[in-house]
Amino acid sequence: MIESVVASSATPMQMWVVLALVAGSLVLYGLERISLELTSMALIATLLLFFEFFPLLDGNGENLLGADTIMSGFANPALLTVLSLLVVGQGMVLTGGVSYIAGLITEHGGKNAAVAIFIGLFVVMLMSAFLNNTPVVVIFIPIIQALAERIERSPSALMIPLSYAAILGGMTTLIGSSTNLLVSSSLIELGMPGLEFFEFTTVGSVLAITGFVYVLFIAPR
Repeated sequence: MIESVVASSATPMQMWVVLALVAGSLVLYGLERISLELTSMALIATLLLFFEFFPLLDGNGENLLGADTIMSGFANPALLTVLSLLVVGQGMVLTGGVSYIAGLITEHGGKNAAVAIFIGLFVVMLMSAFLNNTPVVVIFIPIIQALAERIERSPSALMIPLSYAAILGGMTTLIGSSTNLLVSSSLIELGMPGLEFFEFTTVGSVLAITGFVYVLFIAPR
C-alpha cells in the first residue's frame, strides 16, 4: 500500500490538503474555542468527504483512502483495548477501589510523610502497569499534595514525579501503555507475531526501577 501511495505522488494535492487539515486541527485544539470532540469529528467528516470527491487512486484505479480505510482505525483492537481499560479504570474510581488503596497508604504510611510518598509513588507505578494512567494519577494528586505539605515541600515539585511514576509503570506490560498496544497491533498487521503480555517486563522493570530512583531523588530537585 505504501508503494501505491508513493506511485501516486504525481498528484500531491491530497497530501497538502491533509497536512493543512492537520495543522488547522492542531490550532483548534490549542485555542479550545471549539470542543476537542467536535473538532475531531469535523476532521474525520472532512476527510471522508474530501477523499470521496478527490480520491487517491492506485494503479488499478481504486481509492486508497476510501471510507472503509479511513474508518478502519475505529475497529483497531489496540483502540478497543485502550477504551476498555479506561472503562475499567473509571469503574475502580467510581466504586472507590483506587481511593481505598490510596487511603491505606496515608493511614499506614506512619508519621514519616517521605516514606508515605515513596510508597504512594511505588503503588502508582505498579497500578499503572495494569490500568490506564489517567485515573490513577487523578486519584493520587490530592494524596501526594497532602503528603508534600506534611514534609513542607512544594506540592508542584512532586506532581511531575507522580506523572513519571505512572509512565514508568506503563512500560512494563502490554496494556500498561497505549503505545505498547499500537506497536503490537502494527506487528500483527505486518504479518508478524504480536507482543505477549509480559514479553518485555524484565527489560521494562529494569528501566522502570532506574527511572524510579531518578524520580525519587533527582526530579523533585
